[in-house]
Amino acid sequence: MKSFRIVSAFLLACLVAPAQQYEVSTVAGIGSSPGWSGDGGPATQAQLNSPIRVRTDKAGNLYITDYSNYSVRKVRTDGTIDTVAGSGRFGFAGDGDTGRGATLSNILDVVVDPANGDIFIADSLNSRIRRVTAAGAISTYAGNGSRGFAGDGGAATDAALYFPAGLALDAAGNLYVADYGNATVRKIDRNTRVISTVAGVGYSIYGGAPGDNGPATSAFLSQPFSIGFDGAGNLYIGDTGTSTIRRVDTNGVIRTYLDNFVAQNFAVDAAGNLYVAEYRTNTVQKVLPGGTRLWIGGNGTSGYAGDGNVGTSAQFSQPYGVAVDDNGNVFVADAANAVVRKLSPIPVSIGAVANAASLDAFAPPISGLGDASRPIAPGEIVVLYGAGIGPATLVSASPSNGQFPKTLAGTTVTFNGTAAPLIYSSANAVAAIVPYSVNGLGNVDIRLNYQNRNTPINTVPVGATAPGIFTADTTGSGQAAALNQAGTLNGPANPAQIGSVIVLYLTGEGQTTPNGVDGKIAAAAPYPAPVQPVKVSIGGFDAVVNYAGAAPTLVAGAMQINAEIPAGITPGAAVPVIVTIGGVRSRTATIAVTR
Repeated sequence: MKSFRIVSAFLLACLVAPAQQYEVSTVAGIGSSPGWSGDGGPATQAQLNSPIRVRTDKAGNLYITDYSNYSVRKVRTDGTIDTVAGSGRFGFAGDGDTGRGATLSNILDVVVDPANGDIFIADSLNSRIRRVTAAGAISTYAGNGSRGFAGDGGAATDAALYFPAGLALDAAGNLYVADYGNATVRKIDRNTRVISTVAGVGYSIYGGAPGDNGPATSAFLSQPFSIGFDGAGNLYIGDTGTSTIRRVDTNGVIRTYLDNFVAQNFAVDAAGNLYVAEYRTNTVQKVLPGGTRLWIGGNGTSGYAGDGNVGTSAQFSQPYGVAVDDNGNVFVADAANAVVRKLSPIPVSIGAVANAASLDAFAPPISGLGDASRPIAPGEIVVLYGAGIGPATLVSASPSNGQFPKTLAGTTVTFNGTAAPLIYSSANAVAAIVPYSVNGLGNVDIRLNYQNRNTPINTVPVGATAPGIFTADTTGSGQAAALNQAGTLNGPANPAQIGSVIVLYLTGEGQTTPNGVDGKIAAAAPYPAPVQPVKVSIGGFDAVVNYAGAAPTLVAGAMQINAEIPAGITPGAAVPVIVTIGGVRSRTATIAVTR
């Protein structure tokens, strides 16, 4: 029964990644009709021209950098639009006058001070930060107009900036600037207006992210284009030159937080979730603190369609900017469509379908997602993440007559209309077992019903296998949830010996022989075995597989592998383990091995 306790514990630990779907709508602009008009009227009847950044303030007003109109537009909570900065002319003029009468150039970002309503504008080509007060007066807040890197320790207005691109405010109201051309992030103290450098050394470097795990002021950046803070005060830097997001902790230490960041802009909420507008693939993604990427907007094709429907079925065209408000609404600067779209959380919805062992989630085949994009397999134990999909308090299933139930606490899940066995149900996560009847299908429609409320249909691809190894941190990588030959839990403090048998637990092995029975507990031999061939690599060597089949006492879809640790490997606390089933590789997990 130890295997039951191990796998059950790790299944419940998968509750770390809530997600949901969004409904898309247009909140500003006339689709595919660029121009400059509409001030004083409804924002949805106004014309924008290449909106590339969006921000919200604490009152819920929306600010848009109307790039090709050289202006900042404001959409009030009543839906009306107005211009708060920029006359529509390119250049530099207007300090000391009203924001509407000023001349700006190449506006790359905007941020609003929640304390007093001041608007800060990254006036990039003028190498300045402009400020518009709540009363409407504009002035230069930082930058002397010359392009360069100078002025640290002095007044921000005397400093040289070089294409300021991104802006952010910390909890104390200090302004941070992604100084793109100088490959730095600069800080302007709210009280003294003194400027300093908090990340970067003042010049670019390409190829990697040197300086990780050291002081941010000694680290190299390449092309910092966007920045933001989470609720804990950590600073995130979108470095387009190295395709990474770096994070500077509150102690000033920098590290690479996310690889394959191929966007210009991101937003971060108080919980540390990142929202990314990917203009090259016309999608919007949400990245959870653990690194799991979820697809929330855009179907990957360029166009303007989908308002009123689920965000993942909509078309965007070059979404360049993204913002998130306190209610979880995501605003997208849909530049080529000349509109701003809104992704509103759907109260009852499925946001991701993930392998219960590895948390690999289904996502569309778009660049930069790596192995987050995977199909589901017959019999696979999956976790459906969402909102309003189960009871507020988690309810675990109790098998009856050797079967897991297909209705639990008012929740049912169907795959192409076939009800799936359920393992647990909660408001944000439901664990289900993919029916074996999906075998051979190309795609399958998933729908969840909770207390007679249906979620929108999710369509996901089906593969023959989708192996994931249960691990200690529930990510499918790192220390495996493995047993040593003596039946003890493997780990650095209790390694397995070379030549002994290690027991691994997985899901996603696909169809079995004899055919798997949905929800049935493997109570006695003969145990079903996967139809597809199984290979195990330990420490880079092929391992002898003594057993690969249903895990005794566990539900169909939970697989056990007994493999001999090869003699030629190098022992250690984290020896890599990869399982391949039917040619599909799992993530790399690890086991501890000694001689």
